[in-house]
Amino acid sequence: MSRSGNAGGRSLPPLRKVGVTVTSMRVRTLLAGAACAAIVVAYLGLWLGIGAFQIGRSDFTSTYVGATLLREGHGAAMYDEALQAPLHASLIAPDREGNLPFVNPPLAAALALPVSLLSLQGAYRLWSILQFALLVISVVVAIRGSPGWRELPGLTLAAIGLAALACLGTWATLLLGQWDGVSALGLAIAYWSLRRHRPATAGAVLAVSSLIAKPHLALGLAAFVLGWRDRRLIGGAVAGLVAAVALSLLVAGPGGVGGFVGAAIHSTTRWQLANMVSLVGIGGAIAGNGTAAHLVAGVAELAAVAVAAVLGSMVRSRPARLEAALAGAAVLSLLASPHAYWDDLALLVPAAAWSLTALAARRAEFGSLTSTVIAVWVAISLAGYLDIATGAAVPLGLLTPWTLIAAAVLAFVVCRRQETGAVRPASPRRLRDVRAMSGGGG
Repeated sequence: MSRSGNAGGRSLPPLRKVGVTVTSMRVRTLLAGAACAAIVVAYLGLWLGIGAFQIGRSDFTSTYVGATLLREGHGAAMYDEALQAPLHASLIAPDREGNLPFVNPPLAAALALPVSLLSLQGAYRLWSILQFALLVISVVVAIRGSPGWRELPGLTLAAIGLAALACLGTWATLLLGQWDGVSALGLAIAYWSLRRHRPATAGAVLAVSSLIAKPHLALGLAAFVLGWRDRRLIGGAVAGLVAAVALSLLVAGPGGVGGFVGAAIHSTTRWQLANMVSLVGIGGAIAGNGTAAHLVAGVAELAAVAVAAVLGSMVRSRPARLEAALAGAAVLSLLASPHAYWDDLALLVPAAAWSLTALAARRAEFGSLTSTVIAVWVAISLAGYLDIATGAAVPLGLLTPWTLIAAAVLAFVVCRRQETGAVRPASPRRLRDVRAMSGGGG
C-alpha cells in the first residue's frame, strides 16, 4: 500500500477537504435553521401583539359564532345570518364591521364548541395556538413518515421542520385563527399511513380531516385517491365520508347540513375572486368577478383535478413516487379550491417537510433538486407577502397561484423522471455518506 492511502486503485479524498466540507455543511444547516426559527418566532411575536380590535375582525369570529349558536341549541339554524349578525355585532362592539358568516361544516362548530365557553379574546388565543401546535405535530409526523429520516442528524431534521413551518400559511393561520392545522395534520397522518402500508387508515383520516372544516381544499386529494385505484384506500375514504356525514347529521340535523351546503355555495360568489390564491384568483384577475371568471377558473380547476388523478395513478405503478406525487396532489388540491386564501397555504407545510426530508436523505443523487424545491417553497411565501403588501396590484393579479402552478409542475416532472428511471433510489452506502457529511453520529 502506498503512503498516499491508495487502496484497490481508488484514491481517498484528502482529510482536510472532507473536514472543510463537513464543517461547511454544518454551518449552512445551522444558519438555515436559525433563520427559519427566527421567522417562526417573529410570527408568534406578531400574533401576541394582536389586540381586541384585530381579533374581532379575524376569521375566528365566524367559528366562535357558529360554535356559540350550536351550544345554545341552534344547530339546525346556525347558518342563518339573521341569527349570526346580532351575535357577531355584540362580540366585536364597538366595532361595526359587517357579519362574517360561518361557512365551515357542522363538525367544525362541534369541535370548536368548548372554546366558545371562553371570551372571544381568550378563545382566539387558545384556538390559534392549538392550530399552530397541530401544524408542528404535522411536521413531526411527516418527517418521521419519510423514508431515510433515521439516517439524518437531528440538526438537519430540526432545520427541515423549521423551514416547513416558516411559510406564510403558518403566520396567516395564527393571525386569523383559522382551521388549517386540522387539514395539515390529516394530510400528514395520511402520508404516514401510506408509507406504512395502511391505505384504509390513510383514506379514512384524509376524508374525516377534510370534512371537519375545509372540504373545498380536498378536491385534488380526492382525485388522487381515486386515481390510485386502491380498494383499501378508496374504501377507507368512503368509510370516513359516511362517518363524517353521519356525525354532521347528528350534530346539526338535515336542516343544518342543508344550511352548510347553501352557505358554501354562496361563499364562492360573496368575495372578490381576484383576492384568492387558487386558480379562481387567476380567473378573477383575467375576467373580473362575474360568470366569465367562474368559467375560466372552472376549466382550470377541472384540469388540476385531472392531473391530481394522474399523479395517483403514477403512484399505483411505482410507490417510490409517493412523496412527489402526494405533495403535487396537495398543491393541485389547493389550486382547484373554489375558495382559498393565504392561510390555506399551511396545507402544504407537511408536504414540504416530507419532501425535504426524503431529498436530504438522498442528497448525493438529488442535490440540485433539493435546491429547486427550496427555491419554489420560498417563492410561494415571497409571492404571498408581495400580494398582501401590494393588494395584488400587479399586472397579473395575485402572484401566489403562479408559484403554486410551478410547484405542481415540478412535482409532476419529478414523478415522470422516476417513471423513466432517471431518478434512482439511494443505496445504503450513499445514505451513510450523506449522514457523515452532515455531521450525523451513530
